[in-house]
Amino acid sequence: MAKDRAPGAQSANRVTGAQVAREANVDPAVVSKLLQKNSSVRVSRETRRRVMDAIDRLGYRPNYAAQRLRSSKIGAIGLVIPDFRNPTFAEIVHGAERASHDRGISLFVSSSAESVSTMDLVVDLVASDRVDALLVAGGSSDETARINEYLVDRDVSFLFLNRQTKGTKRSLFLDDEFAIGLAVDHLVGFGHETFAAITGLSSMETGRRRRQGLITALKRAGLPCRPGYVVESDYSFAGGQAAFAKIWAVEDPPTALVVSEFAMGIGALLAARAAGVDVPGDLSIAVFNNLEIASYLTPTVTTVGLQLSALGAEGVELLVDRPPDERINQTVSKPAELFMRDSTGRPPTVARLLHRTGAGHGAD
Repeated sequence: MAKDRAPGAQSANRVTGAQVAREANVDPAVVSKLLQKNSSVRVSRETRRRVMDAIDRLGYRPNYAAQRLRSSKIGAIGLVIPDFRNPTFAEIVHGAERASHDRGISLFVSSSAESVSTMDLVVDLVASDRVDALLVAGGSSDETARINEYLVDRDVSFLFLNRQTKGTKRSLFLDDEFAIGLAVDHLVGFGHETFAAITGLSSMETGRRRRQGLITALKRAGLPCRPGYVVESDYSFAGGQAAFAKIWAVEDPPTALVVSEFAMGIGALLAARAAGVDVPGDLSIAVFNNLEIASYLTPTVTTVGLQLSALGAEGVELLVDRPPDERINQTVSKPAELFMRDSTGRPPTVARLLHRTGAGHGAD
């Protein structure tokens, strides 16, 4: 004889999505899309709670998706970077990989590069259901705002790395103003007064922040930021080479150059060598990001260490330790450091200045 069941109770294998929908007072399509993490559905947290409560009461377990939707446990993190070829991002990946391993979490790294936008890559990762949370280290300011809205709407746990676009809900960032101040103060200490800089594109948030940091640091030192002495370029070797050519073509070339990204800095050094510019005899160069190769170049390169590895590691820790709906707006705990090497020194003497200016502009 069959055992009596409590009113309304049903065996798990007889419960349907439609019954869950009736119990939660929602359309059946909402239940289906929620369980599939379909990106086209937008529901309030209250609606989501009702659906999950109904699933629990009725004992409905179609597959792992319901359990995963309910759980806040992170088993896999996706990390989106702009370009695998740029050594700067390898530092971020290294830190995130180390922290993920320590937490027993899988890390999937994807590059937007040239063929796929950061937004498209984020959408693909969310739709694939391969990761439980996202770290996003790429994208323009406009893309960052759209990605933020997209992930908030879909209740996906995420964190931007070094992106502070207005309205961004969750971000961990570097103190770029402090970092560029270290480079400027270092060069001012040698006696430099004529500065130039190569910054990222103004469409990139880091480019704007580092440009503003330069202006602030020069103002603090009582020095001008001259028109034509600050050149925007993309974060690449070629970008640094092209930007250097523009700077060295000015009527009164600078004695100090700050480059706000490592690949650009190496490009600038190559362009200086090709132009017959002695570093640091004619021009002192300080570069962002302290990568190991800086100690093996000729000359060795003075750098500002931005704690990129810490950015990746602390990003993972925040994703795991903080509730997914908590606002995060904080800097990396480790401050930037200056690593003095051979590419910076005292300004050239007056005689050398006259010689290099004439040589650099076609004098006999």
